[in-house]
Amino acid sequence: MNRIQTGHTRLVIHNDKDTPQDFVIGLLRSVFSQSPGDAIELMAAIEMKGKAVCGTYPSAVAEALLRVSEERIEASGHRLMIKAESSGDLHGDRCKLCGNFAGEQIRLMSNAALICDDCTLAVAGNLRDLTRTKQFNFASAALEWHFAGVPRDQLIATSRQFPGHMRPEVQAAVDKLFSASPIRFFGIHERHRYETLTFASLSRFAETAHAIAPVQYQDVEIGEAEPVKCLDNGLWLCATDSDLHYAVLLSAHREHGEETGVRIEILAPAGPASAELVKRSFSDIENAVDAARCYRGKVLSFDADASYRRSSRGLMVHKLPRIERANVILPEATLKLLDRNVLHFVEGRAQLRRLGQSTRKGILL
Repeated sequence: MNRIQTGHTRLVIHNDKDTPQDFVIGLLRSVFSQSPGDAIELMAAIEMKGKAVCGTYPSAVAEALLRVSEERIEASGHRLMIKAESSGDLHGDRCKLCGNFAGEQIRLMSNAALICDDCTLAVAGNLRDLTRTKQFNFASAALEWHFAGVPRDQLIATSRQFPGHMRPEVQAAVDKLFSASPIRFFGIHERHRYETLTFASLSRFAETAHAIAPVQYQDVEIGEAEPVKCLDNGLWLCATDSDLHYAVLLSAHREHGEETGVRIEILAPAGPASAELVKRSFSDIENAVDAARCYRGKVLSFDADASYRRSSRGLMVHKLPRIERANVILPEATLKLLDRNVLHFVEGRAQLRRLGQSTRKGILL
């Protein structure tokens, strides 16, 4: 075991490719009392940089933690290495940021340092900027940070599912409601094609944790000059003006041979304020979808499922070439009927409205 000097000491974990991630994360959680999110982030740092500091402690505490860690590593048969390194004297009376006198020691997670009141206030003043720049490697760590202080069993997830051909409408509604000013927004790496992303699955850690990934869009054709960009998935971390934190997850629901659906899930703390927020949000999404007119006036076809369920496999928008009247081959009497029942009807629509008549009409050819 590494003998530890007096003062404060940091413990550094070195990467060992033969030691499973689950064991390292379990060690960080059980011995060093780290949260699942912090343990995942530290595991990622160890793999990327080769080593990472798991904490800074008084010498006696560091020695005890190191002894327990080495005993567990030896008992498991792994060769993970943890080293003790001097971090200087943390018992001085000077602020570690500006050098002025500091009255109290501040402890953040497993690290301790003397920081004066002025520096503490300066950090607090920049808290909003810090929350928008903090880096996360995994969705579970981002969610734990966002809902800090809320036990997992006090969070409630509620979901709605929409048909896949409604993706453009759902995307427009979600953009309007959540994309204006979220605290953070992420894309998620989907590990398996037919696994639907849920908040339950995003809470995993260790080797099954879902990584933060670049945001991915698909161009969805709706018969316009430009397609609509629709998210494959997205995670919004949001807060209301009253500082109620909630999260929104958009994901795809796939079943083999069927149209891919769109799933919206909202996660919020238990309570009447959260319940009202979730109810209002889903109502706004459904109203926006109902009011959308993406496919109005378009020529569409649905590919039906051949099974007994007769569900839709998807929708296709057709761009038909413009055909002049002279090229339409129909009996003259039929053309006159079409003129009277379609063109003349449309031209008189304003007058029909003034007379209180319906302006909707269907024609079966």
